[in-house]
Amino acid sequence: MPLTPPSRSVLLWDMDGTLIDSSEGILGCVRLAVQDMGLPPVPEERIREFIGPPLQHSFHHLCGLPEAEAQRATDIYRAHYAAEGIRRARVYDGLFAVLEQSAAMGVRHAVATNKKQDAAEEVCRIFGLDRFIHVVRGNNTEGCRKKSDMMLECLREFGAKREHALMIGDSSFDSRGAEEAGIDFLATLYGFGFQSPDDLAGTAHIGIVRSPEEVMAFLKHA
Repeated sequence: MPLTPPSRSVLLWDMDGTLIDSSEGILGCVRLAVQDMGLPPVPEERIREFIGPPLQHSFHHLCGLPEAEAQRATDIYRAHYAAEGIRRARVYDGLFAVLEQSAAMGVRHAVATNKKQDAAEEVCRIFGLDRFIHVVRGNNTEGCRKKSDMMLECLREFGAKREHALMIGDSSFDSRGAEEAGIDFLATLYGFGFQSPDDLAGTAHIGIVRSPEEVMAFLKHA
């Protein structure tokens, strides 16, 4: 029996905290960059805030660095990440099943992430996500690209309309980008950003999922 295609024919995924648990690699490289810069350690209760936003933003707001120094810290981080951190991650349990089942229903997949473009492409290759994800839009070296622009570029690549797309992510950067792009947003609670429905107060979203498996259930009933 043929599978019934869902109304959402394009899924746009955030990467860190949505497709992969990259916390070990990211936070380890943040600590190394902070050490190399001669800065005091970032408090453990705040260091996870580095996951999701552009790195320049985080080094500025969490370490108090001016723009030029925040960029230097970002460059140091990226050198550590490329050398070792990128492989210290894992695809969330159940995620491949979601990608495979939805692809069999005709859904196309893309990534829109604040991770640098080449790093995002490398992550997809290393962990086998490129079997299902064929469009990747990441940030530039300066970390100044708008997430909404990345999402819309993905749709143009597919020739898809906004009303047929769904952005899936774990942070306010994802929800704001989706709202600016005019794309519906599905919030995840299994990543690093949103941890409970209360965190979504005032955030435009059409649903909440607590695991990758719930993404598939949402699609079937959307």
